[in-house]
Amino acid sequence: MKTAIRVLIATLLPQFAFGLGYAWISLAPHVEQQSHWSPVITGAIYTLPLLSAALTLLFSDSLTDRIPPRSLCWLGMGVFVLGLTVAFVWPNEASFVILYAVLALGVGYGVNFAGNLVIVARIFPRRVGAVSGMITATYALSAVVVVPAINALIVGHAWLDALRIVGVSVTLLAVIALLFMPFLPLPQQRRAERTSVFQLLRHPRFGAVALVSALVSPLGTYATSEVGVYAQSLHLLPALAAFAVVVVAAGTVVGRLCGGILSDHFGADRVLLAVVAVDAVAGIALWRAAAAPLFLGAAVVIGLTCGGLIGAVPRLAMDNAPGHYSAATGMLFAGFALGGFFGPNIGGALGGSAAAWLVLALLTAAGFVVLVYHYTWFARCVCGKSAALPLLSRTFWSELDKERHRARQAASEIKDFFEQTRK
Repeated sequence: MKTAIRVLIATLLPQFAFGLGYAWISLAPHVEQQSHWSPVITGAIYTLPLLSAALTLLFSDSLTDRIPPRSLCWLGMGVFVLGLTVAFVWPNEASFVILYAVLALGVGYGVNFAGNLVIVARIFPRRVGAVSGMITATYALSAVVVVPAINALIVGHAWLDALRIVGVSVTLLAVIALLFMPFLPLPQQRRAERTSVFQLLRHPRFGAVALVSALVSPLGTYATSEVGVYAQSLHLLPALAAFAVVVVAAGTVVGRLCGGILSDHFGADRVLLAVVAVDAVAGIALWRAAAAPLFLGAAVVIGLTCGGLIGAVPRLAMDNAPGHYSAATGMLFAGFALGGFFGPNIGGALGGSAAAWLVLALLTAAGFVVLVYHYTWFARCVCGKSAALPLLSRTFWSELDKERHRARQAASEIKDFFEQTRK
């Protein structure tokens, strides 16, 4: 129990430091006004960390094979502190894009998160989804801490001074929390044959899940950034538009946590199928929204489903590629980041009109079609060609549950091995 509490402290509290990227939600206008930075630069500083972290996770297998997880977490924190320090001492557009966004909030976070994933899989083998969902939810929750702090300081300080004060404060909190991280040795058993992260895509189930994550994520990221503007275009009350932004953000946090917990209890495949179906319906509802109740209801659902997709990613990776957990997680997050990058761009290309919601909802529906086609193929493999309604077949879900049970059993055996090693 003590080890579990130490792990939760050491993995959850540092997320407030890595969530410094959310500071640019309130900083961007001040930076453009005071330092005359281009909106392209401020936009890049906000969007690059997630993509950089996902690419780092893609190739994290080589790190997790050679570096103990606690050392890996400290390595990520060291990269974060280095990038942050240089950017704060020599502030300019290049240093903030390369060192602050890409290195500190991207590579540093990715390396630290890779260590977190290994530790969570060993300490909580049967609760990988729930604990990983807590970590990603805390990362999203950091916006609730960072943005109000920046807004309070920006009144009497320059934007850089406000960012320095908040950045140093959350970094000290992260370093202190990381001291609680217990030591776990590298596995002594021989590792399975190494597989390229791109070879993982040849696995039918994993390839389908990766494609779906890229198809579904544009709708959620577009809603996060544009739901307030869309409410104004519908001539709804300004207070309602502001409330919609808060609702989507809060729904994302709750969805991340619930997505992880539900994927542990019901299986990540069921959660993914439900999330994609409901997300597509909510997108179409926003396209046709004219009344406030329908608009707010759809906004709540999209926030929950966007967060639910992220929360289910670690469990999806564990169930589909347990031997390459970090790399598989990185591949799914990379798909999510890539889709999230294109979401606002697609909506912007369509002028932010109602048609943008329809196009993005159709992309999500395409992801649902991919899932149905893949599950139908899998069901007929296990149920026979005579399976009329494979997704409703008990045998189909039973086979999926068996695979999920085998993955959990393998994770439990790894934990037992390390406990015996300590003794």
